[in-house]
Amino acid sequence: MINGTIFKQTLRTNVKLWLMFTIVLSILQVVMIAVFDASTLNDVGHLVEGTALAGMLGKTSLLGMLSSTFYSIHGVIFLIIFVIMTANSLIASQVDRGSMAYLLSTPTKRSTIIITQAFYLIIALVVMFIMETAAGIATIQVFQSEADIVIADFVMLNVGLFLLMFAISGISFFFSSYCNLTKNSLAFGAGIPIAFFLFQLLSSVDESLNVLSNFTINALFDTTAILEGENYWWKLLVLLGIGVVLYIASLQVFKRKDLPL
Repeated sequence: MINGTIFKQTLRTNVKLWLMFTIVLSILQVVMIAVFDASTLNDVGHLVEGTALAGMLGKTSLLGMLSSTFYSIHGVIFLIIFVIMTANSLIASQVDRGSMAYLLSTPTKRSTIIITQAFYLIIALVVMFIMETAAGIATIQVFQSEADIVIADFVMLNVGLFLLMFAISGISFFFSSYCNLTKNSLAFGAGIPIAFFLFQLLSSVDESLNVLSNFTINALFDTTAILEGENYWWKLLVLLGIGVVLYIASLQVFKRKDLPL
């Protein structure tokens, strides 16, 4: 069901964007791990005690710091931008420009096209996370080897972030498949993930806004539960299910919708 020619063309078109985001994401995490100092973080925590920033610093441990910064803010918004740009370029942008009409004039089935494009987006995320996780583990071994760090928890944080991005990519890919115009694809495919991110961010900095966490799938990526060994698997399975359903829905709407040819 995957067309090798289309996949190679998609890879050539998007590899520079993927490489840029992968390198920057990995460097961001590597730097945060390398410069981490528990005593310095503890001193900063005392300075901001009683403010909204206090809740964002997390515990005075490497994984605690990463869970409240990289895995809640920096890495999340960075990856959302990548997903939005890539998902829109795979379908909606091609329909809007008219290049999809040329592709559909060939014997290639619509289902083959949409499955191939979805496969690229998923594989791009998988490889990106493998490289980022490997870079993070290597950095921990070099710069934080004396710290009491559970590598399994670090890996699970990355698995959780991947599943969150998988679900969000499903949202963006669905609207890219559903809409014929880039502006409409971005309005929903970008607007919804960004709204989810903002809801989660606001709920984490102000207890009075905790209700907003009920309106975002980002809350299903529970970093605290992962680090404390609580029951978090069902939340990750929900994220996986959301992504699978949306990718299947993308296939169905693209197969049935009218396209400007």
